[in-house]
Amino acid sequence: MQTIDYSKKSAELRLSGYYSAFFAVYGIAIPLWPRWLEGQISLEYVGLVLGMSYWLKLIIVPATAWLADATGDRRKIMIALAGIVLLGLVLLPWLEGWVLYMVIWGVAGAALSTGVPLSDGLTMRLSQLLDIKFGSVRKWGSVSFMLISLVVGYLADQYGLQAIYYSILFAAVTLVIAAYFTPKVYTEPEKETVPFFRPLQLPNFPLFLITVALLLATHAALYGFSAIYWKSLGYSNMMITVLWVIGVVAEIIMFSQSGKLIDRFGAMPMIIVAGCGAVLRWSVLAFAEALPLLVFAQLLHALTFALLYMSLIAYMTKRVPPNISASAQGLYDSLSMGIFFGVLTMLAGLLYEMDPAYSFLLMSGCALVGVLLAILLLNRVRKLEKAETS
Repeated sequence: MQTIDYSKKSAELRLSGYYSAFFAVYGIAIPLWPRWLEGQISLEYVGLVLGMSYWLKLIIVPATAWLADATGDRRKIMIALAGIVLLGLVLLPWLEGWVLYMVIWGVAGAALSTGVPLSDGLTMRLSQLLDIKFGSVRKWGSVSFMLISLVVGYLADQYGLQAIYYSILFAAVTLVIAAYFTPKVYTEPEKETVPFFRPLQLPNFPLFLITVALLLATHAALYGFSAIYWKSLGYSNMMITVLWVIGVVAEIIMFSQSGKLIDRFGAMPMIIVAGCGAVLRWSVLAFAEALPLLVFAQLLHALTFALLYMSLIAYMTKRVPPNISASAQGLYDSLSMGIFFGVLTMLAGLLYEMDPAYSFLLMSGCALVGVLLAILLLNRVRKLEKAETS
């Protein structure tokens, strides 16, 4: 039995600190960072610069996940990734030309988002060792995202776009510090194996992977085009920000309550509920223009993201061995936020040009496929459990 030198409270504080610092950077990078980039390079190249970080994840996530499981030490890799983010941000103002921006931010942005599967894997391991509740520490990331995005958005309006750069630079410094103070947990690596694809050998894991990755990726139209669409409907920037905040508040509440739901009903039934919520949400957003309907759709973020995310974490915590958990996290992150998210974003963009409703209807259709896959997975899991107990 592995022993660690942290109390449950200490580990929770250290993990909460990391999530808060990480999502402080993310809370600037997602909604505000493109505005700063527009001031440095031509608008036509901003999308290429931002998109490169998603594609480089397909290299960096598998590599870091493999290293984490091969060495048994996630913390050192998290520190290195945070350092790469900080170094990239320091270099950017000294660069000229969109190509250099694409290279540097591509690497830094990919390093930033790669911190998610590693930190989640560490939290999963500590939930096994110290009975830490994943949602109780992860929710502080959502709180940080919401507060930082509002504060830095206000500072940018008051003091100009450089406020965005200095804010994300400061947040990156705190991320390096927070990564250093994450709990040191060593997991004995497997001998003479390459662990990254080992999770695919687990019963039902490939089907699970496709199901949750597809459902998570249905957020592509929301992240890529909702603000543009709502602006075209006549909503102000402030109201669009409020709509995003409503979704984050719903997410925070569900992070706090999802453990009880999963303990009572099980992870797989909750994934089905989350998928049904996605079908409803994207269908509403395809046609809704009135504010009350938009608010209702954003409240469904509690199901489509928070409940889904907590359920997939619960599933992997129960069914994935600790010595390949980083690889399992890396596989789902690469598929959902890399391949599936990239493809659905491209398709949603093409459909948006025809009619904004089409892009959300595509997400609704994909969510329906995800629900059907989740029902199939539930049946397979129950058969497996019955066979194991007989």
